[in-house]
Amino acid sequence: MSDKKQRLHRIDRLAEVRQSYVTAAEGRVREAEHLVREREEAAEQADRQIRLVKEEIAYLDHSTGEEIQNRERYIFTLYVRARHAREALDKARKVLDSRRHEWRESKRDQMVIEKVQERRLQEWQHSVNVADQKDVDEMTVARHARNQINRRSVESANVPAGTSSEGSG
Repeated sequence: MSDKKQRLHRIDRLAEVRQSYVTAAEGRVREAEHLVREREEAAEQADRQIRLVKEEIAYLDHSTGEEIQNRERYIFTLYVRARHAREALDKARKVLDSRRHEWRESKRDQMVIEKVQERRLQEWQHSVNVADQKDVDEMTVARHARNQINRRSVESANVPAGTSSEGSG
């Protein structure tokens, strides 16, 4: 019985370890989601900057060619930044997908361990119930035997000394 209890204890420890894996995976997913949000904001900010600079150029009436060229170079730089921001966003989304996959796998492992843990607990409870029933059965048999012995001793004490059923005849 202690072997089953030890196995149950090992599975409990394994379940605790798996829970810590799930918790860590959840933390990594939250970090990746936060990174994606930051990258999305950076990409949106780069797009807004490009749009604003283009609007400024459209409304400038008295700009020289050099000023317009400088602004065009600046817009080109903003496009490069926007492309880098989108690449970083794509990379962050891939990391997020990877983290979610890891989380699902660790969650699945945890669920398997919990099922095994539940099954082992039921087996242990069954073995305890069987042992208890065995003890109850042994006590019942012992009580019945004791009652039989007491009944026979009472019957033999109640038989008169002259009426023996052994050799009359």
